[in-house]
Amino acid sequence: MKIFGQPESYSDILLRVFYCTLAISLICVCILSYYSPSLKSIIDSISVEADIGVIKGVKALYVLIPLVVAFISRIVKLHDKISDLFSIRHEFDKKHILLPIARKVGYDLSTDINKEKRNNLMYKVFYPYAGFNDPVIDAQLVRTALDNWGWFWVGIEAAFMFLLTSVIFLCMQLGGQSFAFLLISITIILLCIIQYKACISSATAEVNTICDDGNRKNEILEKFSNGQN
Repeated sequence: MKIFGQPESYSDILLRVFYCTLAISLICVCILSYYSPSLKSIIDSISVEADIGVIKGVKALYVLIPLVVAFISRIVKLHDKISDLFSIRHEFDKKHILLPIARKVGYDLSTDINKEKRNNLMYKVFYPYAGFNDPVIDAQLVRTALDNWGWFWVGIEAAFMFLLTSVIFLCMQLGGQSFAFLLISITIILLCIIQYKACISSATAEVNTICDDGNRKNEILEKFSNGQN
């Protein structure tokens, strides 16, 4: 398992997101309990203790609550839900992968691409060349692209968790703390925008490499032209 190193599989990306969301949830729970005597009393009411790495004797609920949050996030794939809500990956694949590939192979691809068409096209003209399993192009390009996406999704879930904590503080009528967490969330979103540009750069490199080969260009053009999109 690699959290900071480049991923070797999609599972590595999901584990990175899971553990980062777990850590952020733990931070949020600790800060919320500090400002909420009622939450702290609930947590302290469970006498069972747990260890977090080198930190020993932590009340079990400080660990259990973040674990539940992280597991729910993993099960529902929170970053995917946020992506679907704002069409993040859909627009990215269309603007920075599918349309550039079509232009490079000389195919006039319509910009009107729905979700089903986008998925079909990605599996026809991109994933066969830049997928995790036995990529045709340089594997390092693929790992770098997915590493960039891994950190982007970490940021997306982190921004959501801090925003959620901001809302909770607002409900607790703690405006100062709510504003502070809102600022943290906005800051992370700005960092996500920077990371998004890194994702664009990686995708551009992959597309250029795929289309550098004449045989691949002809193959992709044929897939477009035969109506397999």
